[in-house]
Amino acid sequence: MHFTLNQVIAMEDATFRYRLGTDCVEHIVARLAAHNASSYVVVADTTVAELYGLELASRIAKDAGPVHLLPHGVGEQHKGLATVAALAEHALEKGVDRRCVVVALGGGVTGNIAGLLAALLFRGVPLVHIPTTLVAQLDSVLSLKQAVNGQLGKNLIGTFYQPVEVLADTAMLRTLPAREIRSGMGEVIKNALAIRPTMIDRLGEVLNASAHYDDETLLWIIAESLAAKAEVTWDDRHERRSGLVLEYGHTTGHAIEHASHGEVAHGAGVAVGMLVAAEVSRRLGHADEEFVALHRELIAAGGVEPVIPAHVDTAVVKQLLAYDNKRGYLDSPPGHTPMVLLAAPGEVLHTESPNTGPLPLTPVPLTLLADVVDETADRGADRLAA
Repeated sequence: MHFTLNQVIAMEDATFRYRLGTDCVEHIVARLAAHNASSYVVVADTTVAELYGLELASRIAKDAGPVHLLPHGVGEQHKGLATVAALAEHALEKGVDRRCVVVALGGGVTGNIAGLLAALLFRGVPLVHIPTTLVAQLDSVLSLKQAVNGQLGKNLIGTFYQPVEVLADTAMLRTLPAREIRSGMGEVIKNALAIRPTMIDRLGEVLNASAHYDDETLLWIIAESLAAKAEVTWDDRHERRSGLVLEYGHTTGHAIEHASHGEVAHGAGVAVGMLVAAEVSRRLGHADEEFVALHRELIAAGGVEPVIPAHVDTAVVKQLLAYDNKRGYLDSPPGHTPMVLLAAPGEVLHTESPNTGPLPLTPVPLTLLADVVDETADRGADRLAA
């Protein structure tokens, strides 16, 4: 089957193609061959290497050129500089040169690891994303941000680097556990609430806790997410102005994910982080209870329990909130952290910055945020609804 979606992703002067289809591996290999690389460095975690990497490498070797499959460990705990360094040394030992192409085969963790690897090898070699998770297909590959984690938080060490193209196949989502599909829906809900409220009605109809979606629904979800991201990044390639709205739910979401050592999937953390943000907005007088309830309804419909899981230490979550990667965009008062907040679907709150003008960020007292985190933990959403 051919690519059913072939779209140019434009972020200021950065442009690349996003090609999406179903059961289209042969077309993916043909696109890789078109780059005429000296070799193809396929980066995948050990699970994806078994599922898709070995077969893809075999097809690349047959139809495109020399290939090196470089596996890394599974999980967020491997998203660090040590992994990037080990992969770089492995690639260099294989004899790669400046004309190699790095292929990121996997989800968001692999995409960031491979993206940073591509940016660093010979000071930059071509990067192609082949995303195999829903979060990656509709969110993480639609960014120039390539980063790994530090001890104090997520995505604190990295750079901006442009892929030459994205090649996606919805058939690769069929092997995903339900947990990962639900995670992807967390990002979809974010896009609907923060950027494209026109999605909300249909999204409410198609969301299901079982995480079963047909290819037509997935194509719609991904296309809508592409449109949402394009709406706020077309003139903000570094996501430092309008693109910051994509961080909705991420302040607390990243902290939950990091505190859980990766046991909470990214999109699930973001989903609960959005509920926390909605309640913070309500307590600051910007949003109403109906808006908070809408978050809870959509999150639960997507199969994510709208609470911080009991196994996540909220003391660690609250500590990590002070190290969120949006620090520095605003001159926030002491004891505050900047967050993306909404007053209603699609209505983002802005604060004037003397250097960049209005930003979609609001300084939030860490004490208030900590209170909401505590109340959202261990079935705290029931208390918020009371």
